[in-house]
Parts: sequence; C-alpha cells; structure tokens
Amino acid sequence: MSSEQSSTDSTADGVPAAESEEALDFRSSMIMTQDWNLDVDSDELDDSPATVTDARQTFQNLVRSAIKYDTFKKGEADTVRRIIEHIELVSLKKSAEGFNRVNFSVGVLNCFFICWVLGAYPEYIWLLYLIEAVYFIPRKFYNMWRAKPLNQAFYYLDFCWFTNFFAMAYFAIIVISGIFGFNDDIQNGIREVIFKAALGVFCGVLVCANLALPFVACLFHDVNTMTGLFIHLMPPVVMYTFVWYNDRIVEAWPNLFNLSYLEDGLTYYGGTDSIASCSTAFYFTWWVIYVCFMLGGGGIDLPKKFKPDGSPANPRYDTVFHSTMRDGVCILIGKFFRGRSKADSLTLMETNMFDKIDFCLYMVFHMIASLSAIFLSGYLCFKSIKRTRTLHRL
Repeated sequence: MSSEQSSTDSTADGVPAAESEEALDFRSSMIMTQDWNLDVDSDELDDSPATVTDARQTFQNLVRSAIKYDTFKKGEADTVRRIIEHIELVSLKKSAEGFNRVNFSVGVLNCFFICWVLGAYPEYIWLLYLIEAVYFIPRKFYNMWRAKPLNQAFYYLDFCWFTNFFAMAYFAIIVISGIFGFNDDIQNGIREVIFKAALGVFCGVLVCANLALPFVACLFHDVNTMTGLFIHLMPPVVMYTFVWYNDRIVEAWPNLFNLSYLEDGLTYYGGTDSIASCSTAFYFTWWVIYVCFMLGGGGIDLPKKFKPDGSPANPRYDTVFHSTMRDGVCILIGKFFRGRSKADSLTLMETNMFDKIDFCLYMVFHMIASLSAIFLSGYLCFKSIKRTRTLHRL
C-alpha cells in the first residue's frame, strides 16, 4: 500500500477518509486511543461483562452514529447513557492495571518519601534513584512488552531512556569500583566530562520535557505513568543535589565521588570542554545511534501494516517515532512541510506508513528542540546556580 494513496480510497474501519471535518477529527481521535492500550485480553478483566475491545468497538459505532445523525447536538439521552456504560468498562481495565487504594497509597507515600530524603539526606538521593530505577524500569518494560496492539519495547531507545540508562550505568560502575577499590582508575577528567554532559542534558532536555510532554504526569497508582515521571524528574533532582550539596555527598561517600572540579569552576559556553559542548556531544551520540537503528536497522519499517509490495505486514513492534507521529505530529508535518491533506496524513497514521522524509523532519525538529533546551534552559539553570553560589560566598 503506497503512502501516497488517494484519500478518497482510504478508509478507517469503514469511515470514509474525507467525508467531513468531523469524520476526520474522529479518525484522529481513534488513532490516538490505540496508544492507550485499551485492547486487552478478556482474561485480564475479572468478572467483566464484556471485553474492553468490545467496548471500544461499540464506542466507535456510537460516535459514528452520532456524527451521521447529529445525535450529540440533539442530546439523545440513550446514546449518551450507552457511551457512559461502556466507559465504565474501560475503568475495569484501569483496575486490572492496578488502580486500587493500596497502589494509590504506595504511590503517594513514595513521593513523600523522596521529598523527605531530598530535604533531610540529599547525599542519598542518587542512591535512591538507582534503587527505585531497578524496580520501575523493569516493571515498565514488562508492561511495554505486553502492550497491545504493538509491542513497545523499542521505546527504550528514545533519548530520555538512553540518558537514564547512561546515568544508571555510571552510578553502578562508581559503586562497584568503590567496593573493589578501582575508583582511582576512573580518571577525574572522565568524571568531569560525564558530569558536564549530564548537567546540560538533565537541566536542559529533561527539565523542558517535564514542562512540555503531556504524558509526563503524576498518577500515583499507574506504574507506567509514574515511571515516565520518574525518568524525567529524578535525574534533574539528582543533579540538583550534586551541585548544591556536593560537600555532603563527598563527605558521605569519600571513596566514590570526587567533585573537586565543581570548586575549580565550570564554564557553560566556550571550548570543547564546556558544559554545552559536552552535552551536545552526548546528544549527538544518541542521535547517530537512533538514526542508524531507524534507517539502517529497519526500525522505520517495524510498525508498518503493509509491505512495499502492498501485502499485509503483520507488525509486532512500535517505536517512539511512530507513536509521536500518530499523536498528531504527522498532520502538522504534512500540512506545513509535505503538502499532504489531513485525510492522507490520517491514512499514514492508521497504517504507520511514514517515509524517510517524515523521519528526517522529525529528527531535525527533535534536534532543534533538544539543543535549544541545552543552550537555553540548561544555561539558565547553570547561571542561577553560579550567581547564587557567588552570593553565598559574599
């Protein structure tokens, strides 16, 4: 199936692609709900009157009927009541995911515990980050592996995940080296470069991600959502403790950390050893790896529903690129850069048939946003730290 297929021929579950703006908006909404993982097996819902898949199909039919007969505007009570009944079925799925008092209470208490440790024992925040990551990240991966309709395991190749894996690996190496007395072999210059790269990325990209990304939210009962919040929020918090409480960290862990370069002074701009340069080098390391995977390793073809010859592809895996495009980015790229109609963009979103030009544009925008965060947000955080330290010395 060609990505340039005419919008008049394309359909989504029987809904014509270009009948009306309402129909197009409906198609867009239904594409986005596919990423909510509502298509679970019936055995995952105990004592449920129907599967969530049936509820989702019924919901689609009801909305199509509302669009066709304008029943929403007339306020047909029966239609609204039936929709609410089937929304209740979705709540059963949420219960199956862990929406109960115990999980909610544990999530709340964990947030309070992190805040308490940050205030009372900031020198232990990095260790708490490492310990909780050992639980959150594998648990999240388990859910991503079982996600439907597509396996989400390759989401772990995204930049934010890459950054957290790097931070965890670094702390793990520091701990293991300290236990076996190998820390002297890790040159202070290497530590300084890693710290500079982390400072720019954590205070730049991840801080801005917390502000900009809609899925970075606080839902105490939901492991998936809390893990997303964890990987975006905790690294900047860890960096905060290393900058403001470095003396307490060195005192508590003298065999693990040497932060003398903080006292010598750091520069954000200028030279290859500046914070901006180290952070940029770190970002482009990931950027090259991800582009190679997507274009050279076949990642861009993983979720496609059709092969180049037009036969069904039976996809199994999803990627962050395809998920982001389905969230509406494809429509924006198509409108402003590719000259596509909304119907054609929706067809691509329904089939994941994005081409290499779409991917290249996506990566250019990702690069611009990330480097802007490093050079602006990261610098503002660094400047605030430097100015406040100067005032403290006075």
